[in-house]
Amino acid sequence: MRKSVLITFVIVLAATFFDANVLAANSRIEGYVKDAKTGEPLFGANIMLMGTSLGTASDMNGKYVISNLLPGSYTIRATYIGYKTEKIEIRVKEGTNIKQDFKLEPVGVEGKTVVITAQANGQAQAINQQLSSNQIINVVSAAKIQALPDANAAESVGRLPGVSVLRSGGEADQVVIRGLQPKYNEIMIDGIKMSSSDPNNRSSDLSMFSSNMLEGIQVSKTVTPDMDADVLGGTVNFVLREAKVEKPGVPRFGLLIQGSYNNLSDAYNKYNNYKYVGSAEDRFLDERLGIFAQIDIERKNLSSNELGASYNQLSNSITQYITTGFSLHDIPRDRQRYNAALNIDYKLPEGKIKFTNFLSSGSTNVINRQENFDLVNNLLNYGLGSSNNTLNTILNAIDFSQQLPVFQMDLKLSHTYSENKSPNSWSMNFMQTDAGLNQFVNTTNVNPHDIPREANYNISTASLYQLNLNNSFSRERALSASLDLKTDVEFSDVNAEIKFGGMYRHKIRSYNIDVYNGTLIGNQLLTGLIYPYFSLPSDGNSMKYWVDPNFNYGKFLNGDYSMVAPLNSGMISQLANLLNRNAKNLANQGQDAFYGINNFSSTTNNYNGYENTSAFYLMSIVKVGSEITIIPGVRYQNLQTTYTGARGLESAQSYFSYNHYDTTVTQNHGYWLPDVSLRYKPLSWFDLRLSYSNTVAYPDYNAIIPRIDVGFNSIAWNNYKLIPSRSSNYDAYLSFYNNSIGLFTVGAFLKQIKNLIYPWSFNVSGANALPYFPYSLAGSPASPTANYQVNTYVNDSYQINDYGMELDWQTHFWYLPGPLSGLVFSVNYTHIFSQASYPFTLTKITSRSIQHIDTSFVARLIDQPADIVNLTLGFDYKGFSIRVAFLYQGNIFTGANFWPQLRSYTAAYRRWDLAANQNLPWFGLQVYGNINNVNGANDLSLIQAGVPQSEQDYGMTADFGLRWNF
Repeated sequence: MRKSVLITFVIVLAATFFDANVLAANSRIEGYVKDAKTGEPLFGANIMLMGTSLGTASDMNGKYVISNLLPGSYTIRATYIGYKTEKIEIRVKEGTNIKQDFKLEPVGVEGKTVVITAQANGQAQAINQQLSSNQIINVVSAAKIQALPDANAAESVGRLPGVSVLRSGGEADQVVIRGLQPKYNEIMIDGIKMSSSDPNNRSSDLSMFSSNMLEGIQVSKTVTPDMDADVLGGTVNFVLREAKVEKPGVPRFGLLIQGSYNNLSDAYNKYNNYKYVGSAEDRFLDERLGIFAQIDIERKNLSSNELGASYNQLSNSITQYITTGFSLHDIPRDRQRYNAALNIDYKLPEGKIKFTNFLSSGSTNVINRQENFDLVNNLLNYGLGSSNNTLNTILNAIDFSQQLPVFQMDLKLSHTYSENKSPNSWSMNFMQTDAGLNQFVNTTNVNPHDIPREANYNISTASLYQLNLNNSFSRERALSASLDLKTDVEFSDVNAEIKFGGMYRHKIRSYNIDVYNGTLIGNQLLTGLIYPYFSLPSDGNSMKYWVDPNFNYGKFLNGDYSMVAPLNSGMISQLANLLNRNAKNLANQGQDAFYGINNFSSTTNNYNGYENTSAFYLMSIVKVGSEITIIPGVRYQNLQTTYTGARGLESAQSYFSYNHYDTTVTQNHGYWLPDVSLRYKPLSWFDLRLSYSNTVAYPDYNAIIPRIDVGFNSIAWNNYKLIPSRSSNYDAYLSFYNNSIGLFTVGAFLKQIKNLIYPWSFNVSGANALPYFPYSLAGSPASPTANYQVNTYVNDSYQINDYGMELDWQTHFWYLPGPLSGLVFSVNYTHIFSQASYPFTLTKITSRSIQHIDTSFVARLIDQPADIVNLTLGFDYKGFSIRVAFLYQGNIFTGANFWPQLRSYTAAYRRWDLAANQNLPWFGLQVYGNINNVNGANDLSLIQAGVPQSEQDYGMTADFGLRWNF
């Protein structure tokens, strides 16, 4: 298949250049497409020279350019769904540039002009951008974002077909595209790849994007050779706004003021949420120079009630399970976020320079009160933890496009940076040794609901047990450069755009963590240290003195469970700070009573290194008449990784001094990736799109860091020789569209993925374990006799098939009578299948021996939903607008396990959201309100046996605000 694609491309390219007259054309037509009523630019309008293969689409400013025209007479046509088509006769002379603008009228009924409503305008923008793209994409336009009742940009992406979201505290922060985890997607701003915000993998946190500064969001389901191929799921591109003004030289300002409400619990401030957005924009020098600036300040209560449970199988049974642990968590989250954007663009006579600057800084403070039931050891642990996580993201870019004598050039230089830091994150535990849970030990099929009800709560016997503190810091910085060159050539009724170019990216990464911990029971020095600061009796280690009598958990998880002993966060925080200041004095007080820096934990996971990505491509966009467009091409992409990690042997003294050394490993991965796409448009209201592409996914950082740690009976052995996963992608889409239908699409996709990376464990013993020891330390245990479990990562030898279907319908009922003409409707449905083979080591224990059998099992991909439904119904009447949205995510696979009864899935998630706004008759004011999760849906995950593995309740939230444009 790949050879045939390459041959097709070479033939088309050669035929293009062999025509003697291809470079004779040197004239062009350019102009703007705008709304005749409002003057707003129409992004994605289709401009075509009828009877030829020449055409283009307008950009976000409504501008279009058709180059390399031969002299002659043409009929130029502008079409835009939601507007009337316009045709103009035009004559082109050799060597001339003609300016031709279009002002399109909204569609009407029986001669009556219909002013397109705000929601319909947003929908029309999304439809036309989707239709004008060379890829199979879905779009959320700026106007549509404003109409959606979404907390952030990630929530808006989740309204698109084939996309599901992952939430934290009720707010979406990552997206799953076509059933593939967030780390398999690519996140971009204005076509520039963002730095990863996760220390372990290549995913990015999408909650950092404020939707107010976006011109739109594009989700590409397919790739062409001029796109980065490091994507298995999809590419999410956040398009930042540029300056647009009604009167050049007269600045335009915007102001948004918003307050919010969260109804989770009376224990927290329900109203201490706000959002302030200020923006300014203008164009100068005859509209050539544009400046857009915006600042966004937000604070959100993302509190939640949560539960977690752990299970094991019983005696190789595939139906029975044992509950081993259960926990309840009350988590207030306070998130503050600051966003800023500064975009400066300058229009040249035949080009453009754009300076893009984006900054996001978010800080999340978390208090985690928890009760943990250890059924194996009959223990009840009461805990309290605190963390303050800060995520900072920066992007700076220069984009220079210019028409050269033969080629159109696009040069981009960019800098991206991301850091994720959690200083002084700590947790403290009190332990009760008799929890009254013996009746559940090794009991099959226990319902975890019964555990808290049967527990023996006796806080007077619970003692201060353990303190853990860590400071972690990860960062990534990337410098990138790309150059794209293209030119148009024409012969007979075939027009071709030849495009080629390349990119280079240098990225540095590091991760560092310092861990302090210790067991505090029986530590007399600790008791003596506490007395000067706390007025406590001699048994001051007892939990009864550390409980906050004024704290009320309220109706925990809707009253289904109860937590009984809230720890005093003020006292515990003071104690944690006290212990940290005296860490050296508390260290080395005996093997079971110490507190200090854990040298092993502060060393083994640290890493640093860099990556170099280089690529070049060659492609052509060949148009045969106005019906057929073929896009053949090939891309070569190479990744070089160089990382340094720790390799060591654990011992009884590793807490104080870890026996290790650092090692550095370099690997290269280069691939040829052929692609071909076809668009066939036999009718003005229908087209067929077919795509074949090849993409890759690079290994997670925590899998290829050259880390080895030999424990007492286990070995953590990272596999730096992992190769990238590769996917052959097949897509087919049918689209039906006109002013009455809107846009209706039916699509199917198949991804054949090879070498997907999974964690794997296997067993070795005696001298067979030596190859997995650190090289220079392998002689330390002269002849190891222990049985070791090796925990590593492997490339799956089986092919994984991920396939599904997507239906999408977007329409505006403009043709209905009276106020009903303001109805706007959209619905999409996705069904996804996947089949993955997971490696597994099965242990069989008999009276004579222990056998370890390497095998595998088949299940779905992690985070893959079975069904997704999004439905929105909007209504605009004069200055009033309302929108109701429904989301359904069914049966998301959350945990793979060899034992079927332990595999986990989410329960069906049904959620209703509401948004409304009203324009006021003064100074461009608008009042609005959003209600999210009206029905109070919970995130619930169950093991296949039908009992909960996790649940998160974050309640309903409501936002009320005022927008002002002047």
